[in-house]
Amino acid sequence: MGMKFGAETDGPLVFAGEGTRRSREDLDPSNNKGVWKILVVDDEEEVHDITRITLKEFTFEGRGISMISAYSAEEVKEIFEKETDIAMILLDVVMEEDDTGLKLVEYIREKMENKAVRIVLRTGQPGKAPEHTVISQYDINEYRTKPEFTAQRLFTSVTACLRAYDSLKTIERSHEGLEEIIKSTSLVFKSTSLDAFAIQVLEHLSNIIKLKSKSSPLAGVTSGYFIGFPSGRILMIAGNGEFEGMNGTPIEAFLPESVKAGYENLFEVGGECFISDIYIGVFKTKEGFTSILYLKQADLLSPEEKYLLRIYANNVSIGFDNISLTREIINTQKEVILTLGEVVETRSQETANHVTRVAEVCYLLAKKYGMGDEDAELLRLAAPMHDVGKIGVPEAILNKPGKLISEEFGIMKEHTRIGHEILNKSNRPIMKAAAIAAFEHHEKWDGSGYPRGLKNEEIHIFGRIAAVADVFDALSHKRCYKEVWPADKIVELFKQDSGTHFDPKLVDLFLDSIDEFYGINRRLPE
Repeated sequence: MGMKFGAETDGPLVFAGEGTRRSREDLDPSNNKGVWKILVVDDEEEVHDITRITLKEFTFEGRGISMISAYSAEEVKEIFEKETDIAMILLDVVMEEDDTGLKLVEYIREKMENKAVRIVLRTGQPGKAPEHTVISQYDINEYRTKPEFTAQRLFTSVTACLRAYDSLKTIERSHEGLEEIIKSTSLVFKSTSLDAFAIQVLEHLSNIIKLKSKSSPLAGVTSGYFIGFPSGRILMIAGNGEFEGMNGTPIEAFLPESVKAGYENLFEVGGECFISDIYIGVFKTKEGFTSILYLKQADLLSPEEKYLLRIYANNVSIGFDNISLTREIINTQKEVILTLGEVVETRSQETANHVTRVAEVCYLLAKKYGMGDEDAELLRLAAPMHDVGKIGVPEAILNKPGKLISEEFGIMKEHTRIGHEILNKSNRPIMKAAAIAAFEHHEKWDGSGYPRGLKNEEIHIFGRIAAVADVFDALSHKRCYKEVWPADKIVELFKQDSGTHFDPKLVDLFLDSIDEFYGINRRLPE
């Protein structure tokens, strides 16, 4: 029997008779770019044929699929040695041995240390691999018997698995990007002259925006770094691509008419924007200097690369400020970390000043609590990353204008765990502190918070302080789901929630100096 398509695709997958066996090379051209790679592992050729036909027209997020076929455990191992971006595996259990598929799960997860690929087990002999036992003991994402695996269920499984894989890779790329930014900016800051500094800025910029793919379309990126002097002259001091060798040229020679108005608006106070295919970041110093990062072909960047570019540009501006003011390197690190939170706030439609305000409120409250200078400064540096886990929360939930339903709130709550997982991998004190703040800023003094239900001083002081700072900033500024609260209502809430939501000692310190905390809002407006 063969498989029927069209109106009957909700029926079970019915396997055809013997056909010509196709090699995995035929099914997976090595030059196939921009597709989701799905590995089908089964010793029956019919399974490969039907799966390939069923998914022939499948797309997800505008990308089709490339199906790779393997018929034995040895072939799977060979494929995983070469392919690093397989998104999903449809894996048979019984092949050379009754538990070949289960052994392959252990090999992929433990030997290859691949936690991202989504694994769907499908078997025609469930008695040899009972579902309850397999799900409990093996790191798989779905279990199906072949008779119940209809075309519609295959479509659903592939869609769900690719969505999960894409989210995991987004988090992974963001983590890699944060690490690359920290590494790159530390190298950039070693430069002792403006010229050397600008050259390093552009060199490391290319590394950061090519994180998503080794075959980035921006391989020959055109970028320039300009310095604006107090006299008013704005000159290029380093350039790549089309701008290479044009040092000393005024910025006006490069600005298209469509960009000039936006640039002039930015130049008054500083800022950054994407205009058409161009990115411009304008950064001011107290001494009257301006540094400008200019990038063409910015429309080719992925959303993650745009986030990283904005963070990097802000960090680079601090490096320039460090040179102009001859500060110690530790002072620049402070500002570098302050901007890292922007990767999340951009997604949730909040301004970069949100994370800066939270950092300053945390620092001021920590000092009033009696915390030493070193720990208070550490919290100030770490606080901007308290919501980094929101990178794993869908934008529809982040920016929902109304109250979240129970299921949505459950997804939102996971940002504390995601943030902790991202940040806790680093041994840097700042990242360790940020991991604590990310994990515990939604815990409550009475134990009713999440994710672990900690109470009283079980909650780290960093988490208790971050909770006060985050709520204060949210209430005193407009959000997609609420208007600004008046000051008396904010004071009333903190009094009401003292000893339940918040550490009562911190609430007393906060309310005793409420005008100072509002002063931070005035210095760093939306």
